[in-house]
Amino acid sequence: MSAPGTLELSRLLKSMNPVLDEETYVFATIANDTSNEKYIEFLGQAVSRAEMIFKEAEGWTVIVKQHVADELNMDFIFPCRKVTLNVHSSLDAVGFLAAVTTRLARSVNIGINPVSGYYHDHLYVPLGKEEQVVAEIEAMAAEQK
Repeated sequence: MSAPGTLELSRLLKSMNPVLDEETYVFATIANDTSNEKYIEFLGQAVSRAEMIFKEAEGWTVIVKQHVADELNMDFIFPCRKVTLNVHSSLDAVGFLAAVTTRLARSVNIGINPVSGYYHDHLYVPLGKEEQVVAEIEAMAAEQK
C-alpha cells in the first residue's frame, strides 16, 4: 500500500508553495545517559517541545525552537529557519526532495537539512538564507507551470 499524497514529480514541483516559519530553530543532541537520574526528565522536556526527534546510536537529535534550547540550557548548532513545501507529498514520491535540494545547492550554494513529515517536506535553511531559498523554490514551481 502506498502512502497518501501526491506521487507525480512534475505535479509536486509545480504545486510547491513554500511557507516560511517565523521562528528560529536549532539542532541539538541529548546523549544517551540512562545512568543520570535527570536524563529521562530532561529528555521528556526536550522531546515534548521538539519539532523533530531522531534516535541515533550516540543520542537523540532534536530540532527545537532556539528559545526552547536556551530555556533548557542545551548546546546547539545550526540556527535556521524552516521552509515548508506546502504540498501533500507522498512518502513514496521519487526524486522530489532530490530535485529541490539539488536546485538549491546549485543556485543558492548552501546546505539544506530536509525533513519529510507525513504530509509535507520541510527544509531547515541557515539563518539569513531563507528569503533566497523561498524565492528560488517559487521560481522553480513557476517554471513547471
